[in-house]
Amino acid sequence: MTKQFIVVHEAEADFTTATELADRVLVAEIEWLDDTLLDTQRQWVRDDPSGNRMAWTSVPSLARELGLSVRGLFGDGPAMPDARAARRAIAYILRRFDTVDAILLIRDMDNVPQRRDGLKQGRDFFPRSTPIVIGAADVERESWVISGFEPKNADEQSTLAEESQALGFNPCRCSNQLFACSEDQAKRSPKRVLAALTGRSWDRQRECWQLTPLAVLEERGGGNGLKDYLGEIRQSLVPLITGYLKPAQH
Repeated sequence: MTKQFIVVHEAEADFTTATELADRVLVAEIEWLDDTLLDTQRQWVRDDPSGNRMAWTSVPSLARELGLSVRGLFGDGPAMPDARAARRAIAYILRRFDTVDAILLIRDMDNVPQRRDGLKQGRDFFPRSTPIVIGAADVERESWVISGFEPKNADEQSTLAEESQALGFNPCRCSNQLFACSEDQAKRSPKRVLAALTGRSWDRQRECWQLTPLAVLEERGGGNGLKDYLGEIRQSLVPLITGYLKPAQH
């Protein structure tokens, strides 16, 4: 039976990046699975049953319509950034969907690294019978994409060399140092660097996470949340398809 994976995300690009990366992990980890069989094994769900996008900005009003409220402490302490947002989104999904095999919380950190702990707080509020995966991009989705950039020709090699010289480091290997997320044209803006490297081409961006070896993405993604995300996919979603369930490790 096809598994239903509900994805809470910020924008279409975040949804696509996160789900296509997850698909790569599923195919790599499951011996009998290939791209032609993916649609028979999993469905990435971006909308609720009424067609409302499962975006972080839309969930609060959707939850209010169902009378869902999020109040109180988390354990013995106060809520960290995004803890209530995560708890609200999970509660809405569990109430609104008939079938939920897993939930993915895809979020940019935007220079608020405490969001990652807040997402974990929200996740830990619920029983672990439903796997909940966290994809926390530090500082933005673009940081993940830059981690997968490999020059294809002399022009791209030259552009990467120019960016590395201007920044003082190779952005593909140290994308976590691109922390200027509030100003898209700043020198250390992930959006600016990605646009420079890929010529603002969406297809070229997709090649960065579709073609670069997963081992390279994990090595370069140790500081920007990508390695952790791929690990959670491996731990939580792979067993749902293989039928071998490992204990949840939140």
